[in-house]
Amino acid sequence: MGSRRREGSIINRRGLAAVAGLSALIAGCGYTGPSATTLLQRAKTTFDQTSSFHIQLTSQDTAGTGTELTAAAGDAVRPDGFSGTLTVEEAGLPFQIKAISAGGSFYIQLPFSDDFQTASPSKYGFGDPGRLLDPNTGISTLLTAAQKPNIGSTVRLNGESLQQVDATLPGSLLASLLVDADPSQTVAAVFSIDISSNQVREVDLTGPIFQAGHQSTFHLVLDKYGENVSVSPPPTP
Repeated sequence: MGSRRREGSIINRRGLAAVAGLSALIAGCGYTGPSATTLLQRAKTTFDQTSSFHIQLTSQDTAGTGTELTAAAGDAVRPDGFSGTLTVEEAGLPFQIKAISAGGSFYIQLPFSDDFQTASPSKYGFGDPGRLLDPNTGISTLLTAAQKPNIGSTVRLNGESLQQVDATLPGSLLASLLVDADPSQTVAAVFSIDISSNQVREVDLTGPIFQAGHQSTFHLVLDKYGENVSVSPPPTP
């Protein structure tokens, strides 16, 4: 009887030790870095100091009947330059246009055309991409306008470990930067930040982007911070 009690107590102690070890391991995997607000503030500071960056934008669950920006890829350079390719849908049909924003003017090259022409970005369903690096109206304003930010998951992108921050944004802010069909509704945002460099690498924005009452998502990938990029107006035809 006594030996069985001693054996049982040893098993119990080992069991408790195993549970304690597992709990410590789980706790060790928990996030212990800066607060969500601090991460966003640092990311904005870094973004506002970079001279240029590359952006890739894609969309999911698009809807609507107007002219809509569904994808983009290009380089933005301070103070107001952008050069890239935009994918636009009109009446459900996608087409690509080359775009340049420089010196406060926006130029597009339509399919089957050799020349650029001046245009209004709003005609094609988006804001001026030349403002993407503007610290007062550009992408970095999303970081500090984030409401109720919380630490989210840890993810990997191209070998980098990124910390996600979940938050909501005013729809009016997205409407002025890109597009939002119902600015009165908030937009769900997920920022993926490289803590080692304080660079925001991905942004997911979900809300009534293309049509009121319908949830769509913009996915932004931001990289090539500070590369040597120059943008100038296209030649006059």
